[in-house]
Amino acid sequence: MLGFLSCKDLYNIEVAESYRRQGHAKRAFAALELFVRSLGLSVIGLHVFAFNSGAQALYASLGYEVTGINMQKQIPLTD
Repeated sequence: MLGFLSCKDLYNIEVAESYRRQGHAKRAFAALELFVRSLGLSVIGLHVFAFNSGAQALYASLGYEVTGINMQKQIPLTD
């Protein structure tokens, strides 16, 4: 249970396409880290889709590490 008390999960982060690659996301994450620390939390968790290589690269450059892999299988409704 303590793991959950030290972590804050982040959902639905997006920078408008015309503003990407200008440092806005890095500045936002820096501010987020200060805010999370002020709450007494020590971990930020997030999910990124496998196809989103740009976001994966950004998060890796910020020090985020892969902690799991989601998998799925499509089941046909008819045979």
